[in-house]
Amino acid sequence: MLAIEDFRTKLLAQRRELFRQAAQTEADLLWLEPDVEREPMERGQTETMVRLLDRLDERAKREIEAIDLALTRIGTGSYGRCEGCGNDIPVARLQALPIATTCLACGEAGEALKR
Repeated sequence: MLAIEDFRTKLLAQRRELFRQAAQTEADLLWLEPDVEREPMERGQTETMVRLLDRLDERAKREIEAIDLALTRIGTGSYGRCEGCGNDIPVARLQALPIATTCLACGEAGEALKR
């Protein structure tokens, strides 16, 4: 039996952590704002860091969207049910990946189609 409240708690904690990381990323980006002209090598390193932090921020946005979808599915009673085949997603999979929307077989089939 799924302990839905346990998954809701885990998802909300994960969501809070992502928002905390995003806030830290924003603080890091503000720290990188140039007050004075920098040497070309230092400027290149700063630009690389800004791009990296921006990519991490995009990943965090996608993860937050997946968490919100999982929370919506909890609210509608469809959490833990595979979107592909309609069967229950094994609890072990949900424990490892609480945002999972498919069972392992349907997830692997979807990945194979992307290739």
